[in-house]
Amino acid sequence: MKKLLIGLFLISIPLYLQAQTVKNYEINAEFFPDDAQMYNSPVSPEAFMRANSFIEFSEITDSVIIFYLHGELKIDSILTGNKNINYTDEKVLYDYNYSRVALKVTVKASDVDENTMNVFYSGFFNPSKAGALSNYMHINKNSGVYLRGYGYTLWFPVFIEAYQNSYKADFKKITIQLPKEFKCIVGGELLEEKIDNSTYTAIWKPGLTDIFDIQCTARKFQLNAKANVYVYYLSNKTSSDKVLDYSISLRELYSRNLKSIDDTQPLYIMEMPQYGDISSGNVVGISEELFNTFEKDIRSQLTIAHELVHPYVKIPVTKENPFYAFVVEGFPSFFQIYALKRIWGDAYNLKEEMIKVEERYLAKRKTGKTSRGNKLPEEKAILNIGFDEIGNYKDTFVLSDRVWLFFYSAWVRMGDTKFDMFLKELFSFNSISYESFEELVIKYIPGFKETLNTWLNTTDYPDEIKIIK
Repeated sequence: MKKLLIGLFLISIPLYLQAQTVKNYEINAEFFPDDAQMYNSPVSPEAFMRANSFIEFSEITDSVIIFYLHGELKIDSILTGNKNINYTDEKVLYDYNYSRVALKVTVKASDVDENTMNVFYSGFFNPSKAGALSNYMHINKNSGVYLRGYGYTLWFPVFIEAYQNSYKADFKKITIQLPKEFKCIVGGELLEEKIDNSTYTAIWKPGLTDIFDIQCTARKFQLNAKANVYVYYLSNKTSSDKVLDYSISLRELYSRNLKSIDDTQPLYIMEMPQYGDISSGNVVGISEELFNTFEKDIRSQLTIAHELVHPYVKIPVTKENPFYAFVVEGFPSFFQIYALKRIWGDAYNLKEEMIKVEERYLAKRKTGKTSRGNKLPEEKAILNIGFDEIGNYKDTFVLSDRVWLFFYSAWVRMGDTKFDMFLKELFSFNSISYESFEELVIKYIPGFKETLNTWLNTTDYPDEIKIIK
């Protein structure tokens, strides 16, 4: 098969140009206020929040400004300077919000003074499985706050449509208020944390951050910290100690072997509800089951290794790049295994594990079903999986088996020393294309050109690349 050709023009995915460029945000959010109200009537604070987002634009190039919020929210007012401005709003389908519904708000650009506006809004975040059974996002006065950024939860104004490339902005300050029993994690730098009477306040400075990574989590946490790693847990102190020590070891390994990043930045690890395994900047979430079985279940250690590895294997890549799914999910998926092997050494039999992966992969190819009998998506070449198809393949097929087998094959051919050198070069890339990746691989495995094409651009699995011939 011919190599994948990267076209200059995309036909199937329309490009969306922002009519305004967001320069910075300042957000204030209060959860579960006793005086909650909507439309001038008291409402239950159970799943209620109110907030305002001050937004500054670096430029406005269209006649209207459009933004989106979660569909259960309403606009209370929009100010520019000291004056109210008019707006229109409507409920629309929006796949990048967990409920699949958003509030679309339109403002005339001519009404906005000095490229700034302050959006005041309030409403609810009730549970919804409309998007996926794994959606845990919601807020509840008893259990906490579980909000993510663009792609999951529109808890602050987002100025792009669903499925568009996210953007970065300077989140100068995010202030969160809650009942005093809670602790809150946003990400970036924690500037201040205090309790005044019955109100807990946390002020965070995420800084220049992708809107995808602006999450907000609050629970009735306890805190365990060491070496700039902060573990927020509910009750299991022993597990928090183990998670803390393991995470410090992982961070040292990744920084040494994959990519040197700013290890002076704090790392925040949270015990999360089911399906809450996340990685957002310097914040990592581990679901309760895995957190509390850390010593007994290898899945716990794999999950932490997977979530922690994201910033160390990140290469800038747009959704239109064929490498998107490979880089964003394939890389972290494999390098959790790399971490266990490097930390455990001979105590972790990597070849034995890869043989099992290969057996499962071959069975899936033959039957088209998982081990539980669930139908799988059609197998695609690694570089043919689009950004909007990741959910179909993540943790299920190709990204969690063929990718693993590819990297393992490269590791075996290179040997430990050369493989580590290869990884250091790979994760220093500022961009990635087939040509640049091919050149690097062939540098360490001469004569691998056609085999690399087979791995990445086809679904073929000939005997010569199998572990068991």
